[in-house]
Amino acid sequence: MKKKILKYLSFLAVNMIMTGLLDSMITFTNHQRLIVVSVMIIAAVFEMWLATLWENSQQQALRVMQKRIQSTIAGNIPREVLVEPGSSYDALIRQFNVLQNYIYHTQQAAQRDVTNYQSLLASLPVGVINVNRQHVIDVFNETAANLLGIARPTTPIAESLVIRQFTLSELITQTFNTKQHQQSILNLQIAGEVKQYEVSTLYHQGDLQHAEVMIILYDLTSVLQAERMQSDFLANASHELKTPLTAITGFVETLQGPAGESLETRQQFLGIVAEEAQRLTSLVSDILSLSRVQQKSEAVSLEMAVHDMVNDQWQHVQTLASVKHVALKNDVPSDFFVRGFKNDMATILQNLIVNAVKYNKPNGHILITAYKDHQHWQINVKDTGIGIPKNQQSRIFERFYRGDESRQRTIASGTGLGLSIVNEIVRKHNGDLKVNSQVGVGTTISVTLPL
Repeated sequence: MKKKILKYLSFLAVNMIMTGLLDSMITFTNHQRLIVVSVMIIAAVFEMWLATLWENSQQQALRVMQKRIQSTIAGNIPREVLVEPGSSYDALIRQFNVLQNYIYHTQQAAQRDVTNYQSLLASLPVGVINVNRQHVIDVFNETAANLLGIARPTTPIAESLVIRQFTLSELITQTFNTKQHQQSILNLQIAGEVKQYEVSTLYHQGDLQHAEVMIILYDLTSVLQAERMQSDFLANASHELKTPLTAITGFVETLQGPAGESLETRQQFLGIVAEEAQRLTSLVSDILSLSRVQQKSEAVSLEMAVHDMVNDQWQHVQTLASVKHVALKNDVPSDFFVRGFKNDMATILQNLIVNAVKYNKPNGHILITAYKDHQHWQINVKDTGIGIPKNQQSRIFERFYRGDESRQRTIASGTGLGLSIVNEIVRKHNGDLKVNSQVGVGTTISVTLPL
């Protein structure tokens, strides 16, 4: 207010001086008139300087407002613009301070919403994609990138990604055309592998010019594979259970007839019935073992003496080994200790040693070795048996697979689940299982597990 009064007084004084001088110039000499004109010019310049100074003082507040609004837009915490009471900009600046606070808090709320939205998309177990009519993507989460086998772009999505899966693109087009939600199971070629996805499309009409479709992708590959495996397992298990039951029923019915009167026949048939009953018991036991392996383990990891565990499992096959004159060499060091699940390791050793004895040659040998590094440990079971043909090695871990029946049945009978159980245990513990075999020379099976 003081500056405003001073400005007006300065202007008034200058104008009064100039008016008085003009009135007196009539009686002035030329020299005096020159002096008066000079004074008037100086006064005019002084008045212009005062006007400029006043204008600058008023514009200063506007420049501060401009800087503060730019800072607020950049996301910085707003600072109030201060102004002298009574300034012509007082009301404007007060409203400006309110406005910049509103802008800041609105920006913060919007940023929180975006962050929450992105976190939600990133954590979803399904793929989420949003496209326009040209099938250009503007929403694309990490799960969708993994499911479709592509990397998320660093450039703006709308400029870089277009749906190129033909069947998926057709489903999206159908959704746009019908304006109805669609759902289907699609087989998509991903990195050279066919995968099955449950795909749901959701149509959204923003306005007449902007329609969008959201795609939800769920990978059914492992689910459908598990269903097929379960179906195959039930079919194979039913067949395997039926075979010994049919044999037992047939021999019992025979013994109930005239043939049962012969002591020699009874002894022979009862021996076969006992063998089939034992086979049935082994099959049921292996099925239960496989079921337990597939369940989540609640066991505690313990320190294991692998050398002693090998000797324990060898004792269980002494009878069969003695008949075939098969010898074991346990080359696992006596001080070889690892941490793991003891029951699972015992099951692995039991199945590998039993197979090494069953499919060995008479007077054959079994060599068991083990070693470890900083991250893994490995145990190898090597035999001098009949070996496995190259074309069958990739299938020996399948359930109920026994290879060439004409060769295997003449050597030993089994349930066909032993190596499948080993494979399931190794996979459960994120390990690796390898086979190296040569027909007529022998087989080495290696199990690698993390420490």
